[in-house]
Amino acid sequence: MPDLISLTLGLAALYWAIRIPVAIARARGNAWFVTPADAPEGIVDPPTVSVCIPARNEEAVIAGVIGDLLRQDYAGITQIIVVDDASEDGTAHAIRQAAAGDPRVSLLRGDGPPPGWKGKQAAVWRAQAQATGEWLLFVDADVRLHPSAVSVAISQARTRDAAMLSWLGQLDTRSFWEHVLMPFIGDLIVLFTKPRWVNDPSRDDCLANGQFILIRRDAYDAVGGHEAVKDSVIDDVSLARVVKFHEPVGSQRYVLLLSQGLMSVRMYEDLPGIQAGFGKNFFAAAKGNVGAMVALCVYLLWMGVLPWVALPVLLALGHGAALYAGAAVGLTLVYRGAMLRFMPHPTWAVLLHPVAALLTAGIVADSTIRGLGWRAPTQWKGRDV
Repeated sequence: MPDLISLTLGLAALYWAIRIPVAIARARGNAWFVTPADAPEGIVDPPTVSVCIPARNEEAVIAGVIGDLLRQDYAGITQIIVVDDASEDGTAHAIRQAAAGDPRVSLLRGDGPPPGWKGKQAAVWRAQAQATGEWLLFVDADVRLHPSAVSVAISQARTRDAAMLSWLGQLDTRSFWEHVLMPFIGDLIVLFTKPRWVNDPSRDDCLANGQFILIRRDAYDAVGGHEAVKDSVIDDVSLARVVKFHEPVGSQRYVLLLSQGLMSVRMYEDLPGIQAGFGKNFFAAAKGNVGAMVALCVYLLWMGVLPWVALPVLLALGHGAALYAGAAVGLTLVYRGAMLRFMPHPTWAVLLHPVAALLTAGIVADSTIRGLGWRAPTQWKGRDV
């Protein structure tokens, strides 16, 4: 009968031994994976697209996404509507400069959310009111898009008969904590919310990426648009949910894709930004389920931290369970190394896997405490969320 230490670490090693081949099999047979190679040679009678961009204090990045949209190879982009959401920097000036007189770009000035609304929803709601396109494309101010991104999105939406489509792109990481935490958290999100589950109308799983959401205008209006999710902390997931489960269920199909090479984004620049960004989302994404948040913390500490801490201690003690701890650590490194293909970041960051797991557990715990009202709400762009 193995002792508790050997059993605990043995299960961790077994977990990683199973996860590696499962991840490889899923990557090879993923029907929800798209790249620039999926761009159509030409779209006959392309539907018109109105792009809506909320921008609050985005002076440093807004020119990038506007330029990318103006360079799209898709002929149907008729509007790029940017809402300067009460920015306190030179966002409006940067928008005008990036537009360079192109008549498709229009600038709206927002004055913040009305009572009962979150800031982003209020901004895009104002933008869509000016939109005339058959499709609405909501993108964030900090994303970068491949020239064929919109062509691929429209083509995929039509091919998959989707009323709404969103995708996950690549993370642009530059600073130390971005390298350590962002790929780890990105992989964690995909682990627990797989596209295969999200795209199954019979399952409750739902995930969307507000950085890129394409939705047919009539479907948007049918579900109530962003007004239906005006107070949601996770507006992207909430919008996908109202589309996916709009009565009769299945009448408005929602599709989540994994994209590579079509979109990249630098989400956060430092550790406080990462903590605030994910801290505001984790508890809401778990629908306020404290048990699920506790279970996630246990998972992170058990599978991500314990083997790494136990290995040197057990080696020093000459305990046989060091074998299991070493196997768990080694298999973790193999898995993280394989994931470098899909989430590029410095190889050295893989070695800080236990640090990433420990800090992520802390963010999950803090998100739960704030969600329960035991601490002040997280501040995001100067507003409570």
